[in-house]
Formats: sequence, C-alpha cells, structure tokens
Amino acid sequence: MTTTTPRRAPTHANGRKGPAPVRVAGTRVKRVPWVALGVILVVAGALVFGLMVQSAGRRVAVVVAARDINAGQVIGAGDLRVIDVAIDGVASTVPASRRGELIGQTATSRVPAGAVLSRGQFAAASGLAPGRVVVGALLGPGGLPVPNLRVGDRVIVLEAREAERSSAATEPLGDATIYLVTPGTQPGTQFVSLVVDEVLAQRVADAAAGQRLRLVLGSGGAR
Repeated sequence: MTTTTPRRAPTHANGRKGPAPVRVAGTRVKRVPWVALGVILVVAGALVFGLMVQSAGRRVAVVVAARDINAGQVIGAGDLRVIDVAIDGVASTVPASRRGELIGQTATSRVPAGAVLSRGQFAAASGLAPGRVVVGALLGPGGLPVPNLRVGDRVIVLEAREAERSSAATEPLGDATIYLVTPGTQPGTQFVSLVVDEVLAQRVADAAAGQRLRLVLGSGGAR
C-alpha cells in the first residue's frame, strides 16, 4: 500500500502560510537612444554650417584704396582698386560699377591702403580758396604747439635750421590752417594736414620730411 504525504503550504518569514505573493513589474521608462540624439545633432550642425557657407558666398565687388590717401588729395585711377568681399546690407561701400565716380574727387580724411571706401570720405571739391593747397606732416611733441590741435586752428609755420654760432634758430615760412589732425604711429606724434599758400607748399613739405617743421599757435587759433 502506497502512502502519500500531503504537501505543506510554504511558510513565509512572517509565519503565515499560503501561496507566495506575485510580484508585478513596474512600467519601464523608454529613453531616447544616444545614437539617435547624435544623429539629430549632426543634422542640425550641417544645417547651420550650410547657412553660414551660403551667407559667406554672397560676395560683392567694392572699391578700396590702392595706396595711402591723404586728406585734400585729388583721387586718380591709380589710387583705387577693386576686391570681392562679403558685406552685409548695412555697410557703406562704393560698388565696383561706380568706381569712376570717385576719380577727380577730393579726400576729406586720411585713408590707409587697403581700406574699404565709402562716399562720405570724398567731396566734389576741397573747399580751398584758389592758390591754397593741403600739405601733410608727421609732427612730434617738439613740433606741436599744443597736444590738442583742432581742425580750423590757425598756426604759424616755422622751419628749424642749424645754429650758425650758438643756439638753433627758426625761420618763419608763413601762415597755415589746420585741415586735419589724426594720431601718429608713434606715441606723442600727430599727422597734421596744413592748408598753406601754393608757393610755400614745397618748402613746407621739405621741412616736414626733414623733421624741421615747427608750428606756433596763432592768435584766435584755439577755440
């Protein structure tokens, strides 16, 4: 005769008998794969790069200074050249097609070589009286009467010469009016454009080139 042993219900840690509890798994949160995120970033970067390239590709031909241009200088064909640049719509430039309009005009300020030109830097006439011209000079502290010369100031132009016996002396060349003043390349220097009589232009230019030019502020000069 076969004896059957009845199965006992499992006993849990708390001493209660009964079937084992059923565990319900919680819902898993799905995350965007890193690969997909990388693809999105690559596509976005490509779009931005494409827009930048497209914007930089819109280049126009404009007029620039072929050499240094001084204030009062009458513009010739050799003073201008054309280059292609990328410029937004608010920039003030002279299109290459209007280059000829600048020839014969007078520069109202000093323009360095390679600078992009605008119409505001030139005038149809210099505004000078007949027989008057503009001469430029780079002056240091010894040649400037005051450190803050201004346009319109009236000055006396002197030329320093070697002393014949004891001390150095100066020779007056004539009167002049300040046409333009800009800072020089060295500390304490200024580039001064002077309006002088045409007959004195060469002597003033020679004195400036030899660093012998001196200015004296005339009466009514400082305003």
